[in-house]
Amino acid sequence: MAVEDVGGYDGGSAAMSERVLTVQQVAETVGGAVEGDGSVRVTGLAPLSEAGGDELTFADARHANALADSRAGAAIVGLDRPASADVPLVRVEDVPRAVFTLLKHLAAHADPDLPGPGVHPAATVSPEAELGREVAVGPGAVVDAGARIGDRSVLCASVSVGRRVEIGADTVLHEGVVVRAASRIGRRVRVGPNSVIGYEGFGYQTMDGVHHHIPHLGTVVIEDDVELGACVCVDRAKFGSTRICTGARIDNLVQIAHNCTVGPGSILVGQAGLAGSVTLGRYVVLGGSAGVRDNVSMGDGAQLAAYSGLSEDVPPGERVAGTPALPAREALRVFRSWRRLPDLLRRVRSLEAKVEKLAAAEDH
Repeated sequence: MAVEDVGGYDGGSAAMSERVLTVQQVAETVGGAVEGDGSVRVTGLAPLSEAGGDELTFADARHANALADSRAGAAIVGLDRPASADVPLVRVEDVPRAVFTLLKHLAAHADPDLPGPGVHPAATVSPEAELGREVAVGPGAVVDAGARIGDRSVLCASVSVGRRVEIGADTVLHEGVVVRAASRIGRRVRVGPNSVIGYEGFGYQTMDGVHHHIPHLGTVVIEDDVELGACVCVDRAKFGSTRICTGARIDNLVQIAHNCTVGPGSILVGQAGLAGSVTLGRYVVLGGSAGVRDNVSMGDGAQLAAYSGLSEDVPPGERVAGTPALPAREALRVFRSWRRLPDLLRRVRSLEAKVEKLAAAEDH
């Protein structure tokens, strides 16, 4: 659909209003059973230590004993939690799953802070760009020539979409996102504020004592159902593409360098970093602040612990930790040994002194 055919901008919608549920409605939503007064009304969900008298809380097996000290008006608990007459309970088989289900239900009825369909008067959309049905383009956003935006996608304020970029249907780019270099983004992708997709990779050729920037002429491909947090950087490839595969989850402040491949369902936690040409298999997990050097591969299901530095390939299913990263059990033994090093050094020095005395006595 041409830009002129897009409906008028409606200025966005208000923040989520307070939603009131009865305990019975909560039970029906999460598939639980009510114990106590199901007509009690709750206005929100809060942790045990913070919940007020009109709020719902939750307590799994680890925190069940703390429920008695909570001021919550009702609680989601497991089947094995002892009966309590103090507040109404919603009994479920799996407390974390029930909380997730309730949050999804509340989110579905929320009024998201997103611009409504249409192009804001303060946005700039090239006549050579293509916008699908019900696309929203917020204030200050820029869409360059040749860009194609899929149906119902949302570009929030100050988003920049470069030339020949393609974005699939139902994708949301939050405030300040930059997409460049003919990058391709799939359907139902969510990108957090101030993330940059498709900027040049970090590569230099040193000749005669001078660092010369290496051109990066490739692109970035982000497949369907991917989530990128805030301030994520995905560099475009030197040639070919940097690829984030279906269902990957990338936390805030993650760096993904040129020509990397992040496999389907993989999770990269905040401040993790991949150097160039790293390959992650399916459902790989990188802990917070973990780093992977260039040209390293991690097999399906492999895991790298937080604050670790990986310099060698990891086979499928292996868990590694430390710097340089070792198999997790071996790394744990090494970590435990570090605490003993000062004492071991003192003992070694004492033994060295005794050996020197014995050697002197033997010479004498």
